[in-house]
Amino acid sequence: MKIIHTADWHLGRILNGKSLLEDQQDILDKFILAMEEEQPDVIVVAGDLYDTSYPNKDAIQLLESAIDTLNLKMNIPLIMTNGNHDSRERLNYGAKWFEKSRMYIRTNLQDINNPISIGNVDFYTLPFATINEVQSFFDDKSIETHQQALKKAVEKMSEVMDKEKINILIGHLTVQGGIRSESERPLTIGTVESVSEDAFHQFDRVMLGHLHHPFSIKSNFINYSGSILQYSFSEANQPKGYKKLEIIDNKITDKFIQLQPLRQLEVIEGDYEDAIQEKLPVKHKDNYFHFKLKHMSHVNDPMMHLKQIYPNTLALTNQTFDFNTPLHHENIEIQKLDDTTIIENFYQSITDEQLTKSQNEKVRKIMSQLIEGDTN
Repeated sequence: MKIIHTADWHLGRILNGKSLLEDQQDILDKFILAMEEEQPDVIVVAGDLYDTSYPNKDAIQLLESAIDTLNLKMNIPLIMTNGNHDSRERLNYGAKWFEKSRMYIRTNLQDINNPISIGNVDFYTLPFATINEVQSFFDDKSIETHQQALKKAVEKMSEVMDKEKINILIGHLTVQGGIRSESERPLTIGTVESVSEDAFHQFDRVMLGHLHHPFSIKSNFINYSGSILQYSFSEANQPKGYKKLEIIDNKITDKFIQLQPLRQLEVIEGDYEDAIQEKLPVKHKDNYFHFKLKHMSHVNDPMMHLKQIYPNTLALTNQTFDFNTPLHHENIEIQKLDDTTIIENFYQSITDEQLTKSQNEKVRKIMSQLIEGDTN
């Protein structure tokens, strides 16, 4: 059996004011082409199909088009569950009808002990739910953490688990030690959201969403597929794609398959003039950029000038100021200096240049006027 594992599509995502819908259309087209080549027995989408609970019309149409192609036209079974970004009700609409075409949308805790059987594999789904929702479902107020909620859910699954089959869990959560990204919204405010790896020991394989790095955790039976695109500049160096799992003679192997996006995210550091003169190395001028530059305090609207050369510049940070030196240490050193020297040092730290003779004279004259009241 061949299983494709993907997650965290975040359709409708906006990054620094820029809609990524064109990039998402492109990557889903490439994913569909890859599925034509792979011909999998099932595709698992482990949550966060949308970026918000109220996706816009274009995002909804993009998802509908993708699943229509994969499930109806290509006849591939799909298993989808919700993540913390999704609206359970919106994603679950029409789920009973879709099962006739082997598209299984699982967003309700009531289905956690109702596995989806495909061949010799039982897929258990654990949709994202808040602590309060899990408390209510089990009528157990003692559940106060994600670890406790997971333990309770797995115990319920174990009541019906067939040990003669291969049992796979699909979920959307954080395993302890996983690599985090800036674009991942916390699952819960005010409580530890991560769970331990040993909580899944009943399963032969665990397929997860939420963490965007495809190698978020080192484990021989837990997989994150990672997000399908780079969704924050903290992910700029992360590869994106999907995981392919193959089961042969009850042995499970997995492999990460990378997909090339329409545009990558790049973080570029250096001097402003070098950026304008196109002397800084970039992968492609049409990529999405976060520039971190020095020596641009004299420039009016540096972002505008950068966008004339790099049209998809989304962020600009002035790195002229370096606050790495501890303030306490700096304060002690400053107290040893006279006022003119402090100004000279400040000017040099900002511009990497020394005051000219005429500038020095002007500073001394101003200081004299301020301190002594000299108007000459």
